[in-house]
Amino acid sequence: MQTFERIALQVPTLLLPRTDIDLSKWAVIACDQYTSEPAYWEKVKELTAGHPSTLDLTFPEVYLEDPDSEERIRRINREMERYLAEGILVPQKPGFLLVDRQTQAVPSRKGLVVALDLEQYDYREGAQSLIRATEGTILDRLPPRIRVREQASIELPHIMVLIDDPQQTVIEPLFARARETVYDFPLMLGGGHIRGYRADDADSIQQVATALERLADPDQFARRYDVEGRPVVLY
Repeated sequence: MQTFERIALQVPTLLLPRTDIDLSKWAVIACDQYTSEPAYWEKVKELTAGHPSTLDLTFPEVYLEDPDSEERIRRINREMERYLAEGILVPQKPGFLLVDRQTQAVPSRKGLVVALDLEQYDYREGAQSLIRATEGTILDRLPPRIRVREQASIELPHIMVLIDDPQQTVIEPLFARARETVYDFPLMLGGGHIRGYRADDADSIQQVATALERLADPDQFARRYDVEGRPVVLY
């Protein structure tokens, strides 16, 4: 895996659904949403019944207190193995994925799918690491997440990482060179619409790394926030 160690950035090998998969049923909302609305998740279950879906590969937190959590985790891990064995998930060329999502709140929310080195992440209050949490971590939700991952053959992260890039130097320039649309489909249950574009060529990867390195420059960081001598927080 190509790594830019100083900025904790890695170039992942992403898995995407086979071209015959119905993506509007494949994509479900993050597992830590609608945690007090089991009816929402029951509707998702109805919509995805009989179709490959990330619902089969994640543990919605609405079910964390259910007595069958251990069996649910085993079932998730079995489904991961099946999806790989049957070619439902297809490895892509190492690279990033450019994303543009329309929601009910905004016409365009741009993002980039990358990998980050979690050795440089610290969720604790007062952390000085390059990657820090924006809110408190609920510790009692960690054990089931850890158990899901212990035997997991793939990872389906639902993390949205923020960068402070007012000059739009990291993500936005990629749209000018985006050539291949990987997906373009409506999201279920009022989730909006999403498009994905490949960003796996060497120039795009280097452009992202170079722009992030500028944001992580200690002198620039100190001037921007008037925090002389403080460790950089990039993500």
